[in-house]
Amino acid sequence: MLSTFTAAYLALTLSLPPVEMRPDQVEHRALPCVQAGASAADANTAKVLNQQLTGKMRRYMNPYNTSCARVIVETVRRSGFNDRAAAIAIATVIVESSIANLDGGLGDSVGLFQQRASWGSFAQRTDPVWATGKFLAVMRQFYPNDTWKNVAIGDVAAAVQRPAAKYRHRYGVEAGDAVKIADELWS
Repeated sequence: MLSTFTAAYLALTLSLPPVEMRPDQVEHRALPCVQAGASAADANTAKVLNQQLTGKMRRYMNPYNTSCARVIVETVRRSGFNDRAAAIAIATVIVESSIANLDGGLGDSVGLFQQRASWGSFAQRTDPVWATGKFLAVMRQFYPNDTWKNVAIGDVAAAVQRPAAKYRHRYGVEAGDAVKIADELWS
């Protein structure tokens, strides 16, 4: 039998949103996104974006997470998708990892997209190119014939990630900033 305190604590804990990695918490858990590291261009882009963003990443763009976003955008482009698909992927990684290639997360989740073990091996899920490709493949499965182009960015991201219903809105909250990041890196 649970004590009143334990029962109240469990009820409160279960009602809280899942732990979402804040941008200021990722540095010690981040794996590289680019072998050569962030570039001077990434540093300059981060400065530009910090003046534009209004959501979770506001004032938190740095050369590292800009390099991670750049890898995502380049992978989306090479895969034949457009800048809107890049924004969908970026909205997802803002929510999931604060645009950091994490070596851990909730349960067995890792990488930029915080993909579970069912998505692939640890090495695959922490490879930004592979993880982005996998995200795009699942997006294409859920939205065949490019129907994702006519669905709200946050709704597409939530459909691919499949969070609990009460957390689906988080991707839409970051959609505006995701578009700004994707646009800045696409050009």
